[in-house]
Amino acid sequence: MKLALVGTGNMGQAIERLALQQGDEIVARFNEEHPLPVEADVSVLNGADVVMDFTLPHVVRAHIDAYCRWRVPAVIGTTGWYDQLDEVRHQVEASGATLLYAPNFSLGVALLKHVLQQLLPLLERLPDYDVYIHEVHHTRKADSPSGTALMLARLIVDGLSRKTRIETETQHGRIAPEALHVTSTRAGQVFGRHTIGICGPFDELTLEHNAYSRDGFAAGALQAARWLVGRRGFFSLDDMLNEWLHATTNRN
Repeated sequence: MKLALVGTGNMGQAIERLALQQGDEIVARFNEEHPLPVEADVSVLNGADVVMDFTLPHVVRAHIDAYCRWRVPAVIGTTGWYDQLDEVRHQVEASGATLLYAPNFSLGVALLKHVLQQLLPLLERLPDYDVYIHEVHHTRKADSPSGTALMLARLIVDGLSRKTRIETETQHGRIAPEALHVTSTRAGQVFGRHTIGICGPFDELTLEHNAYSRDGFAAGALQAARWLVGRRGFFSLDDMLNEWLHATTNRN
């Protein structure tokens, strides 16, 4: 697989290292010093099969415009633009382009989401169990709470009728029962830890994902890139996982 890296920071470097180990080829690289020339034609990608974009919110929208115009498959790991999801979906589909996005490419986080979605209907019938989320990341992380924590929080709010809103960070007073409390810690070199606590009157269940390194995120992004080749449309990582689950169910 031939890849174009747009963003050569920590994630871009992890993707390149793992891609080369897997026998893939990096045919183009773009970063702050050598930005993607969005007004150029597709030849700037040097024949890439897929673009891997892990950049910043203030540039990714222009990048997406270019990927749609060039009709080159793109895996987008950049967050901070999800308020435009419907607009981008329409753009991708109207142009016959191919795009897959995710706030987190860890397949472990994807499994955590799946477990949580299966658990929420049961929690709906157990009103004495309260739920919270806490996440820990390294001190260089720019956003708080993390995009992954907010994604998990939205799943809970959408799937649990007694939780109607998200309250982030420290609460200087009694928290309302309908609020889902989402908190953050920034410390040291922690790659990412997300904890979902489910507290009952007699016990507590904890679901937790710990990232050991960025390689897990890179591996998920590369699997998404392979899955995306030959497809057209607007996808999330869930589409890939749901296809796998459907295939497994059919075999059984």
